[in-house]
Amino acid sequence: MALRADSNGIDASLYRKNGSWSTALVDASLGTTGAQEAADRLPDEVAKLLKSQQAQSADIQALTEVLEPAQGLRAPVARFVAVHDGEVVLNEIIPGLKVQSPSIDVGPFPNFTALARARGGSFSYLVAEVGKDGGEVHLYNTVSPERIASHGIVGLPEEIHHARKVPGEYDQPKAQSAADEMVRRNADEVAELIGTMFAENYVRLIVLSGDIKAREAVLAQLPVALRDYVEVIDSHTRTGGADSKQVDAQISKLIDDVKSKALADLEARVSAQSGNGRSLLSVGLDEVVTALQSAQAEIVLVGQYQDEHTLRALTAEPWIAHQTGDDHAELVAGEWPAPEVLLRATALTDATIRYVPDSVIPDGAGIAALLRWAK
Repeated sequence: MALRADSNGIDASLYRKNGSWSTALVDASLGTTGAQEAADRLPDEVAKLLKSQQAQSADIQALTEVLEPAQGLRAPVARFVAVHDGEVVLNEIIPGLKVQSPSIDVGPFPNFTALARARGGSFSYLVAEVGKDGGEVHLYNTVSPERIASHGIVGLPEEIHHARKVPGEYDQPKAQSAADEMVRRNADEVAELIGTMFAENYVRLIVLSGDIKAREAVLAQLPVALRDYVEVIDSHTRTGGADSKQVDAQISKLIDDVKSKALADLEARVSAQSGNGRSLLSVGLDEVVTALQSAQAEIVLVGQYQDEHTLRALTAEPWIAHQTGDDHAELVAGEWPAPEVLLRATALTDATIRYVPDSVIPDGAGIAALLRWAK
């Protein structure tokens, strides 16, 4: 499932797959005898729930086969699984989410609301550990502590110190010049790697650590547009001399800062529109549905989850219809809880959905949308 910057948006292509869908949100915690016993019972419990909703046998088998506890992660931990026509399309661990009982859904399109809410404005970030001889760049996402990918640039440290090892072969100025050029070249390659990974993964934060001179060299080689995303940690993580807990705490603080700023920026945009005739803001469920129907919504802001409402899902554009009325009656696939239909329409119209505090949304409406163009 693709993640966009500042988003828990869903890959719209998953909603375009015809056929049966089964999704499950379950507890994946481990560590106690009770948790192990619950994990042992879980496949049978989920299978019964799927059967009660008329899930296909192939879906039941595929889904229950992947219901394993999350090893090595502190409780609570949840697992979200989505199966399409007997094939596991999504199998994600969600650290920090407590699930009291399995949540199961079967239908013609997947229910990703639990996953979207858990992601909560997640984003990708890079941690670059650099030295004079190169560096490693690690990719993470805030939804999980697990590293997604790592790429490295390996220079030749012995070349940097060659003049010291072979006295008299080079005079000192030439040796120093050669060493400086080696550091610059390695820094240039690391900076290029950071730029590539930044562009491919919707990165919102670049953490730079390691040797001081190497950090400065890499920072100098980064494009100006990327430097606003860079935060420097004064620690030699690459040589193993830094306290890993202290480094992790610093990175966690930087992540929280990015999230807080993103939320503050959203709140400022809503506030500005609230006092400006709301030309670029829809407020309330009816207005948001209308905005989604014309693909006018850029960011859907959900405070209260709208669980008490239902909406109609359509088989083609505009993908969503109001709870009452006869609009697009020929396209109605059925009626489902509003959060599911809203999330689907948001993804299919290439909008973003954010779950925010109620205070961000005017008039206690519970839902609003920032618009791409004025009403």
